[in-house]
Amino acid sequence: MKFISKTLLFFCFFFIGFCTSDTTPIPKLEKGILNLRNFSFSQEQKFSLEGEWKFTPREFTLTPNEKSILVSIPELPHWNSYNQVHNQEKVGYGMGSYHLSILPPKERATLAIDFTDFFSDAEVYQNQSKIGTFGSIKNPNANFDIKPQLIRILPSDQNPIELTVFVRNRFYPLGGIRIPPTIGVYESLKTSREKDILTNAIVVGGFIFLGFYQLGMHYTRKKIKGSFYFFLFCFVMSLQILAAGPRILFVFFESVPSELVFRIDYFTQYIGVILGLNYIHSLTKKYISKKIIYISSGLLIIPACLSVFGSIYLITSIHHYVLSIIIPILIVALYLIVSYIRDKRAGYIYLGLSVILMIGFTSHDIILSLLHKTQPLLLNYGLLLFVFFQSIFLSKHISGEIVSAELKFKDALHQLVQSEKLSSLGVMVASVAHEINSPLSAVIMTSDSIRDDISTFFKELPYYEPIPKDCYPILISLVEYSLSQVELLSGKEYREQKQKISQNLETLGINDTTRVSELLVCLGLKEIPKEWISVFSEKRSDSLLVLAEKVVRILQGTNTIQTAANRAIKIAQALKNFTHFDPKAEKQSIHLSDSIQNIIAILGGYIKQGIQISTISETIPPIDCYPDELNQVWSNLLQNAIQSTNGKGEIKIEIGQTSLQNEPFAFVSIQDSGPGIPEDIIGKIFDPFFTTKPVGQGTGLGLYISKQVIEKHRGIIEVHSKPKETKFIVYLPYVSKDNDMKLS
Repeated sequence: MKFISKTLLFFCFFFIGFCTSDTTPIPKLEKGILNLRNFSFSQEQKFSLEGEWKFTPREFTLTPNEKSILVSIPELPHWNSYNQVHNQEKVGYGMGSYHLSILPPKERATLAIDFTDFFSDAEVYQNQSKIGTFGSIKNPNANFDIKPQLIRILPSDQNPIELTVFVRNRFYPLGGIRIPPTIGVYESLKTSREKDILTNAIVVGGFIFLGFYQLGMHYTRKKIKGSFYFFLFCFVMSLQILAAGPRILFVFFESVPSELVFRIDYFTQYIGVILGLNYIHSLTKKYISKKIIYISSGLLIIPACLSVFGSIYLITSIHHYVLSIIIPILIVALYLIVSYIRDKRAGYIYLGLSVILMIGFTSHDIILSLLHKTQPLLLNYGLLLFVFFQSIFLSKHISGEIVSAELKFKDALHQLVQSEKLSSLGVMVASVAHEINSPLSAVIMTSDSIRDDISTFFKELPYYEPIPKDCYPILISLVEYSLSQVELLSGKEYREQKQKISQNLETLGINDTTRVSELLVCLGLKEIPKEWISVFSEKRSDSLLVLAEKVVRILQGTNTIQTAANRAIKIAQALKNFTHFDPKAEKQSIHLSDSIQNIIAILGGYIKQGIQISTISETIPPIDCYPDELNQVWSNLLQNAIQSTNGKGEIKIEIGQTSLQNEPFAFVSIQDSGPGIPEDIIGKIFDPFFTTKPVGQGTGLGLYISKQVIEKHRGIIEVHSKPKETKFIVYLPYVSKDNDMKLS
């Protein structure tokens, strides 16, 4: 709020200084005479011909006569009060002669008169010689002419210089010289006009550029109404600047009809107010009813239509009344913007400042127009400031909406990923249940066996003979072997190994070969150690063998329980990693092979059902990524590969590193031996909700989500398919955190 106050204070001082900066006394006409003898155009290069003109009503005469009167311009801005019309003429119509005597300055200079705002047919004479023409004072059917003219005063030794302006009004309800022309040095007036044209051209260029910029934002960002109204406002105001003031349209298009320029001028004034009001309302909807906006706009739609289809006389007749209507509309706009500022809504500084300045400058020019004055007009400056601040506001406003939309998109993507995970879990339930059920069954069966062995051992313990001390090292070795055994033999391998060891034991002359061979096979030994032969050959080895057998079976049972429990834990952890999802998670550095192994562990049940899976993994550096999201990608691709093989086939997974466009990438290739993807649908597989599966068996979001996740990582996903070979390749870039932040 302090920023707005200081800025408004600055513009107030600027405006006061602009209006009071001129301290040079300006000559005025007195009794039809302009005395420039003591005036220097080096101090003030131009000024308006205000004061007392001589006027001869109802006739064209080069010299004043007894009918001539003195009229004060702009105090009497039209001749309706002193130039009577005939009964058949409309109000304001008629003709007359304006007379002016100029006492030239002492310094010799080429003077000129600028008729920028002249609204009637006229002929200008200097010392009874015609030097300029507007329209035609003789032909009532001549075309309308409002082209600005700079009429040079011819060098003359005659003193004073007599100027006469014949005026005929056939278009306006207010006739005569309404706005006094400007006199000055010819070169200065010409340069000033060129500067005005250049300034307005720059303003128009700025309007067009900013307008089309906002139009682009409108069509690329969900059709924001404010941007579209702003574009229309810029376009209309550009036409208004071209048609008003120095009328730049005549510079660009010399042959453009004056009537068309006139209608554009009035039409854009009215439509510009409508668009400006609707633009402000689009940003401040909650403060006022739409009906008030519709009523306000409707009040100006009528004169806007008349400016296109009505006569020039009708358009100018109602113009001042329309300006009176615009003032309360500006008050409505001011109310909206004050409410917006009071609530300190987004961008209130830029929006409030620009609209307040715009309303202030517009009100200033409306008052000048009602007073029939043209200096100093500030509307163009107000428009330029309005567009400048509004562009800042809209850019910030749209940037905020873009950020909000991106956050919503991320949330929606996160929800899709999570829903797809739940869908995938439904498919995996049977596999996961089987994978967890197997180790749990092993734990139950082994624990029952251990319990029976311990119970039996203690019941039979009193009947065992004492174990000699020299046999304890063998017993300890047996325990260590049982604890270190990892790999279990299959039934066939067990029988073959037992038979081989039995034959060896018989050769060594050891009794009870069955018990000893079973013990050695359980320990994973292929032959009896030499230091054990003497002990097992003696009778005292019976108690040792019985005790060793019991201990080994119990210890091996604990090994089995631990292995099964680790298997269940691995599956549970893989499932936890898969289902875990944190939308606010930051990138982590992981090995892609670990991520894929988690998914393989979850899908183990499927893979065992007649499907061969092989993995070729190069040693590559870890990659920064979002692990939770990549898990979903691998799950989608592997499930599709498994389903494609229809329970029987081969899946090849390859992990490695490559280079694309001289940049390092990691890649993951998943290939299956399924029937392939038909050519007519391969271009659609990444579309959302596209699926070839029966109803209820697929969401059609798996590959779509996978592509979104890969693109989020700034990666690439490709697919190559032919019968018996469908390959999906995912490329992920190695991006440093600093570069990643810059790209974001």
